[in-house]
Amino acid sequence: MAHPQAFCCQIPVPLPRVPLLLLVLLFATGVALLWQLPDQPALAGEIFWQLRLPRVCLALFTGAALALAGLLLQDFFRNPLVEPGLLGVSAGAGLAAVLAMSAGLTGLWLLPAMAFVGATAALGLVLFMGRRLGRSSASLLLVGVALNALAAALVQLLLSMGDNTLLRSASFWLMGSFAQADWFLLLPAILLLAAVGWRVGQRAGALDIWQLGESEAAHLGLDVTRFRREILLLASLLVALAVAQSGGIGFIGLLAPHMARRLGLVRHRQLLPASLILGALLAVAADGLARNLVAPLELPVGVLTALLGAPAFLLLFLRNQRP
Repeated sequence: MAHPQAFCCQIPVPLPRVPLLLLVLLFATGVALLWQLPDQPALAGEIFWQLRLPRVCLALFTGAALALAGLLLQDFFRNPLVEPGLLGVSAGAGLAAVLAMSAGLTGLWLLPAMAFVGATAALGLVLFMGRRLGRSSASLLLVGVALNALAAALVQLLLSMGDNTLLRSASFWLMGSFAQADWFLLLPAILLLAAVGWRVGQRAGALDIWQLGESEAAHLGLDVTRFRREILLLASLLVALAVAQSGGIGFIGLLAPHMARRLGLVRHRQLLPASLILGALLAVAADGLARNLVAPLELPVGVLTALLGAPAFLLLFLRNQRP
């Protein structure tokens, strides 16, 4: 029986363009940091290290985490139109976070843990309902749309029963922002992202095989049950980490993997780093636009990504529907 890694090595691939993307990412990060410099030289150092740099790093982390989660979910469903927001995973994480806040459970580590539980529960519900409806991609997306509507209604119900403090705090989760970056939460999350990225890199060959179909992957020696469980767990963890720190920011998980594939990358050893880099770039660009587009006001990052990402999703959908 052929080993999955040996089989994947036979697939012809174009030359990777990841080094060029990495240079672009470094340049964009430098520009973003310079953009964040304050006008008061006396406070420049303190403001930069305590406010500006954590914000840029949080944007980089969130974009990379959502892009990787989007890539995993698109691979899992073999559908380039899938992303955490469409399947209700982000909505589930946000609902759990708002529920915890309304109950007064706002500990430093408790809120991310609740977001993880919400993301996992939402994804499990989508899979359960999708299995009952025939496991088609259209059924899964319809279940995701219904779950998004249900989560939004429950959030509005919680807000209507809460006080003004809850309303102000929950707006962060509903619209998304990088303004509340904190090193104490961000550094462990970056380490977890690195660990997940390393694990996904180890499974790059299995992800290539998975695209051939579930039965074909099983015939080639892949433990399908364990693989499905691992991919969903990693995707839920990434979404929970992103939502717990940045709130609801959509469409980055959809656009970044698609942009990586448009570069001509096929195998996951190239798709993985390219998606991470492109997701980080999209998040940093969105944060820069949100801060400066209508200055001195600041737009919510999630609102901006939705305004730009929704038309892009419609274009992708129409393109995939053409014969």
